[in-house]
Amino acid sequence: MVAKPAIVLTQESKRLINKLARAGKIDMRPIFKIISIGYRKEIGQIFSKKQPRQAGFRWPQLSPAYAEQKERLFPGNPLLVRTGRLRLSMTIKGHTDNITLIGKNQAVFGSKVPYGVFHDQGGVKIPKRNFSEPSDRRTKIWKDQITRSIRRSFEKEGIRVTGDFFV
Repeated sequence: MVAKPAIVLTQESKRLINKLARAGKIDMRPIFKIISIGYRKEIGQIFSKKQPRQAGFRWPQLSPAYAEQKERLFPGNPLLVRTGRLRLSMTIKGHTDNITLIGKNQAVFGSKVPYGVFHDQGGVKIPKRNFSEPSDRRTKIWKDQITRSIRRSFEKEGIRVTGDFFV
């Protein structure tokens, strides 16, 4: 399961960034490494608070029968944590199931845990308990960091940039 993209570039921004990347003139890896640390921290907070980040949406409670079974077999574990594998895969870089792919002009974060997507997006018998989507506040911070980094790269190449980079 790979986290859904929270940050989407405009087509013109993609075109310019890809052009500079092919010419070896832009390298977003340093900012993506910083964002990856913040992303894992944000996901850890989501798991520890046991609720999604967007205001007004609480995770549905477990069914009474499953809550009783889970408490008997895995006492004290919160929602979305039975063994801890999914949480650890999303919060620990280097964990066997963690996905952290950072390139010069793109980054991907997520988990290889096969059942994660069903909890995150919901399924036939599993209610949606989104944990991969960062808060609006955090997303804005990352957009600002990326914008500053891209502008610096463009300015080094003598390209003046106006307007937004993001959709």
